[in-house]
Amino acid sequence: MEYEQVTPKSYPVNLIKKDWTKRKLFYRSPTKSVPDMIHDLEIFEDDVWIVTNPKCGTTWMQELVWLLMNDCDFEAALAKDLELRSPFLEFDFAAHGDEKRALQRVLELPSPRIIKSHLPLALLPAQLWQKKAKVVYVFRNPKDAWVSAYYHGVTVGFQYGKTLHQFIDECLEKQAPKKDPVLHAIEFYQLRNEPWIYYTSFEQMKRNLRGVIDDLCKFLNKSITDQQMERLLKHLSFEEMKKNPTTNHLWELTQWPHADSGKEVYNFIRSGKVNGYKEELTPEEIERADLFLSQRLQENQVTLEELLLLD
Repeated sequence: MEYEQVTPKSYPVNLIKKDWTKRKLFYRSPTKSVPDMIHDLEIFEDDVWIVTNPKCGTTWMQELVWLLMNDCDFEAALAKDLELRSPFLEFDFAAHGDEKRALQRVLELPSPRIIKSHLPLALLPAQLWQKKAKVVYVFRNPKDAWVSAYYHGVTVGFQYGKTLHQFIDECLEKQAPKKDPVLHAIEFYQLRNEPWIYYTSFEQMKRNLRGVIDDLCKFLNKSITDQQMERLLKHLSFEEMKKNPTTNHLWELTQWPHADSGKEVYNFIRSGKVNGYKEELTPEEIERADLFLSQRLQENQVTLEELLLLD
C-alpha cells in the first residue's frame, strides 16, 4: 500500500505544545481532495468518534460504544452489520477511489453518529478539537497489531501471496515510518485528561472489560442495569464476537475490489490475544520491531507500558 505526504488545512495547535508544521502526515495514495473534505466535515455535538491504529480492538470498541449509545439494543445490533451502523470514515474512498461517494455514508448517518477512523489527530475533522465532540481512542501493542493486520490483509487481498515474514519486513522498512503507531497514539495519550477524550488500550479491555464499560458509561453519560452489564460482557466476549456475523466485517469484504478466488480467508475476529505476536514472529523480527518502537518511544519520552496503561 502506497502513501503520500499531505499537509492539513489547519492543525490542533492549542492542544499539544509542538510545532505541527513539522509533523509529517500521510494519506493513502492517491489522496485527491479527500483529506480536505475530511478536514471540513461537520461535527455534531452527539457524535462519538472511535480512533485507533488499525487492528487495535477497533471493532470491539465500536460494538461496545454503539450499544451504549443505543440503549443496549442487542437485537438491532445483531440484525445489521456493524460497519453500516458505525461507518469507517476512510473506507469508501479506500475501496472505490470515488471522491463523490467518499463520505456519503457518514453524511447520511442518523444521530447519534458513531464513526470509526484510523487517521492521526491532525488529519481528522478540525471541528473535533474545535467543538470537542466525544473521541474514544484505543491503543494496542503494535507488534500484535501488525500481525493481525497481515492476516486481515491476506483476506482482503492486500497481502495475497506474501508470507507474514515478508509483510513484517515491508512494514518495518516502508509502512511503519510513515504510519507511525507510536506517534499516532502519543498525540491522544497527551490529551487523555481532556473531558472529551477517553483513552484506553486493547490490553486494558482484555484485563478489565467491566471497568472499561463503567468508565465509558460515565464518559458518554449513559447508565446501564446490572442485567445489561452481564449481557454486554457476554456479547463482547471473544467467543461471541468471533461467531457474530455482524461484527466480522462480512459486508466490507463484498466491497473490496481485490477479491479473487482461491486466496486464504481468515475470520476478522481471529485470535484476540495479548502478546500473540510471540507465537508468530521470529526472535530476529521481534528484536527489529522492538528497536523501531524503542526509538520512537525514547524520542517522545514515553514508555510502551504507559501507552498501554499497564505501568
